[in-house]
Amino acid sequence: MRATHRHVTHLALVAVLTGLAGCSGGASGTDTDARAPGAASGAKPPAAAKPKAFDPPAKFGKEIALPVDEDVKDWGFALRGPTLYHRTSEALDAYDTQSGQKLWSSPLGRKDWYTGKEGQPSDDQTIPPVLAQQDGHTGVLFAYADYTKGSGTERDRTDVYLRSVDADSGKVSWTVRLPAPKGATVGDLEPAVIGAESGTAAVRVLTSTDDSGGDGGESATTYAVDLTSHQVTWQKDGFAGGALDGGVVIGARLGDEATFQAIDGWHSPQEDLALAGLALTDGSPRWEQGGRTGVEVEQVGGGFFVAGSLRDSRTGEPVAGSPNGSFIHCFHDQRSVVVCDTKETARGIDAQSRKVLWTLSEDDPARKKPEVHNAFHGAVYAGADADGVILDARTGEDRGLYDGASTYVVNEYAAVGIDLNVYPATG
Repeated sequence: MRATHRHVTHLALVAVLTGLAGCSGGASGTDTDARAPGAASGAKPPAAAKPKAFDPPAKFGKEIALPVDEDVKDWGFALRGPTLYHRTSEALDAYDTQSGQKLWSSPLGRKDWYTGKEGQPSDDQTIPPVLAQQDGHTGVLFAYADYTKGSGTERDRTDVYLRSVDADSGKVSWTVRLPAPKGATVGDLEPAVIGAESGTAAVRVLTSTDDSGGDGGESATTYAVDLTSHQVTWQKDGFAGGALDGGVVIGARLGDEATFQAIDGWHSPQEDLALAGLALTDGSPRWEQGGRTGVEVEQVGGGFFVAGSLRDSRTGEPVAGSPNGSFIHCFHDQRSVVVCDTKETARGIDAQSRKVLWTLSEDDPARKKPEVHNAFHGAVYAGADADGVILDARTGEDRGLYDGASTYVVNEYAAVGIDLNVYPATG
């Protein structure tokens, strides 16, 4: 998959949509599901000196092409320190961003990822893996579906699993099978880990209400999974989680005629959709805004998400002063500033006070309005015509230029483009 815009339907995701044997309902059992394919794999990477960190980076080295198989379905990637974690339809792979070397591969080993009834689905979701602290180590979480064709009187079945892989060794820590959705079947589109906070992960599974061979409706089920006990703590059918922030799972409450498109979210010919927030602890309603024909959610972080505008995760309400316009994207710098970008305006907003810090408009006679690509630790990475420019996140002033790097994802060690082109930080 090569996504065409920064939208994380993770539904991040950056965003942005982690073992039990035969679990259902309360989801209890052993640490590793005996049916889970590839349940014990991975190898310890060779020891290496940790590269120098640049916080935030202002210069990047020569592009490195990772040894990825272009014929294998690509779901997305995440950075942790100098390591990139890449999720495909076949494995979770780890790469060193300084050399491009593959550190380990944890194969999935599933039988099939779609039913085959209508051929391979067109699935353009971006579903990066999610990093979470578990029992003193970092786990890489992802969800996947495994289709099994029935024999005799046994029906065909699609099971959904949540898996945690040790971020350092690539060894599978645990795998849990999620309970089946009620009144629906698991669809062919890949499930997603929405996020993880406070020892709980949220997972979204796309479903179909068709059980008679006709044209059925589309729906979703969202789960919360405790990362210590591996128990499903709640399950909400008819709710499609799209972001997790500040203890709130944000997404769409779905009507009977809902349809899903990876690029622009949920739609209905009726005004029967709602933008809603559920408590991560127990799935109880936090807030809801109904009467909608469309809901699209983008993960931001820092207390915010995007659904047509920058919104407060605690209340769902728009943030005063954030720009309005088509194709709005917002980036939290993981410190104190949210930067929002539309075709007309780029704007920096203080994440605590919600005060507008600066604005750059396409009508500004003195400065070109840049296209914002990302923000990290006080730096805003943007493009102004042919130049890559770094702005100060709190003032909006130019810090300097950078050449060549694509900053779809960035941290102290590297920038990575959407097509997995890696640029090590050098200054």
